[in-house]
Amino acid sequence: MVEIYQYLLISICIGLLGWGIIRVERIYQYPFFMGSMFTSFVLPQIFSLIHKPGAVSQEALERVILVSCLCAATCWIGYASKPSKKWLAKLNVPIDESKLFKAGLVLMAQGHLFNFLLSRTVVQRADNGGTWTGPATIYLFFSQVTNIAFGIFLLQALKRPKPITIICTLISAWPLISSILVGRRQGTMTFIIIIGLSFYLVRRYVPPRVLVVTAILMMTLIIPALGVIRGEFWNLLFSGQWQQLSSIIQSAFEFQQSGDILEMRNAALLMDAVEKTGLYGYGSGWWDSIIFQYVPGQIVGQTFKESLQFHLLDFDLLQKLYGYTVPTGSTITGIGDSFMEFSFLGFLIFGIIGYVFKTLWISSLYYQSTYSRLLYMGLVSPAMVGLTHGIGRFWQEGIFQVFFVSAAIYYSRVKYRFK
Repeated sequence: MVEIYQYLLISICIGLLGWGIIRVERIYQYPFFMGSMFTSFVLPQIFSLIHKPGAVSQEALERVILVSCLCAATCWIGYASKPSKKWLAKLNVPIDESKLFKAGLVLMAQGHLFNFLLSRTVVQRADNGGTWTGPATIYLFFSQVTNIAFGIFLLQALKRPKPITIICTLISAWPLISSILVGRRQGTMTFIIIIGLSFYLVRRYVPPRVLVVTAILMMTLIIPALGVIRGEFWNLLFSGQWQQLSSIIQSAFEFQQSGDILEMRNAALLMDAVEKTGLYGYGSGWWDSIIFQYVPGQIVGQTFKESLQFHLLDFDLLQKLYGYTVPTGSTITGIGDSFMEFSFLGFLIFGIIGYVFKTLWISSLYYQSTYSRLLYMGLVSPAMVGLTHGIGRFWQEGIFQVFFVSAAIYYSRVKYRFK
């Protein structure tokens, strides 16, 4: 069955990519960019896991590939659903562009202020040496509103180019550009998404089909390398050290293919563990992620914060059952995360997210809703990270985007006065 599921997953990925490439304007839509992530992130790891399963049993291997197929297919099924006219009407909020510009200024100022504070703060890390703790987490959290400001200013600059709007666009883009220069993968994708979507929604510009196909192939090769060399990638690229860069990319890709550290192995074993023990979260794991992100332990106290969480599944269980420890810096993926919460029904979350994106897309494109455009741009990156890191991460970042975009829109909405 492993081989059958493997070919089924390949077919689904080809279908998602082909759906977008046939009509290039679809590359900005949910099925295509999720298909790109399944192809560049999940598929290579599945191949490696098949050849080097480690502690993963045959049954667990079949399960993780089957669930991957379900998640990938549901991305398209959910997106194919007809959006609600009620929600389309609610999203179509008339906007006062001058007030929206002011909202963008506030967000930009806030973001740069917290970026400055973050640069002056010594980062504290949790006992595992990975997760940030302390004031730095708060500063980082609020600094990300500059991405929303960037989207606001870029949309306005493309509609009606003015010197002040262009200047604000460049200033608000700087944090993302900085993250690109140090090799941050999510920052790079966010920057590309905001620019690409803005140009398409306002000017109907789409890149050449050849460029899209090339980008997908490059993602498969470069994503592992960026995780290793970070900002050194650009130093090697711009200094013309092509051979060394090529060697590093090849080594990183070969390391991934060696199967020594695989996120999909983490997912397979966690899925097997909850299947054996029955310790499904039923949404509690996602709740824990939200509490972790939005309840500051340094303010309310760590004990109180932990009292709000369930912590039903301890990752130490993997050590007891399989003698396996999740490698530091690796993730459980959205495939593993969704199964841990709702077993074989967990894949439906990808369909629900797809339905949300379909509603936002129709509202953005045909109703030209600024509200929907900003939400769409803000949620693409969380959706992709939701696959690579876990659905809990999608909720963390998605709530952030919805709150701050909604606040900006609420302030900027046109208020009708009747005499």
